[in-house]
Amino acid sequence: MGLPKILLTPLQAKFLVEGIGSFVLVLTIFLSSTFVGGNPNPIDGSSTLRNLAPIAIGFILAVMVFSLGYISGGHFNPAVTMGIMFIKVIKIDQAITYVIAQNCGAVLGAAFGVLLTGPYPNMPAPQVYNNLPEFVFRAFVGEAIFTGALVTVVLHVACSNQKENGFYCFAVGMCVMASAYAVGGVSGGSFNPAVATGLQLVKCISGYCTPMLTLWLYWAAPAAGAAGAALLFKMVHPRIQDQVENN
Repeated sequence: MGLPKILLTPLQAKFLVEGIGSFVLVLTIFLSSTFVGGNPNPIDGSSTLRNLAPIAIGFILAVMVFSLGYISGGHFNPAVTMGIMFIKVIKIDQAITYVIAQNCGAVLGAAFGVLLTGPYPNMPAPQVYNNLPEFVFRAFVGEAIFTGALVTVVLHVACSNQKENGFYCFAVGMCVMASAYAVGGVSGGSFNPAVATGLQLVKCISGYCTPMLTLWLYWAAPAAGAAGAALLFKMVHPRIQDQVENN
């Protein structure tokens, strides 16, 4: 007796794989940030991320993009979805579906992280520890710049003449890894609103809600970075943009 045959529509399949990819990504962030390098708290803004966690995060993202990207595009990040929507590769209804799936997967990933480790005060969640305006501003700028860099990489390797290649996933994963090392100590190194939402929400449910005071930053800054990346893409690829809009 074989397994039951379940048929999904293309949109349902995309929803499912975006949720799965986000789940695996956030679970990896949670566990590697807890155990790798002997540092129990490398993504909370108080650390410089000088350990191995970003390597695990970058490689798992590359693996998930390579494995599932042919179905959904392998976004696993609302900022990436926003950037691709801004250049009109996908429509707003599909973008909303993706963002819902990404956040559901991220929350589940963080919840399973708590299930495996148990709740503790230093559970990984990006946040700005000093709420003085200058520190919030620095975190905002850091998240915006490096999310913009990530979305720029995605647009240029997946939505341009380079899109028919087999290595774009590594460009995406290595960009996240390098960005985490570069600015993780300033902003927490999220670059992904779903990651921030999942980790902060589950940490709050576990009894530690302080990080959620800055959740707005981890949506606003990546949105600004995605908008900037999309604008840059339109400026340097006018012919490709015309083709996208005419299709």
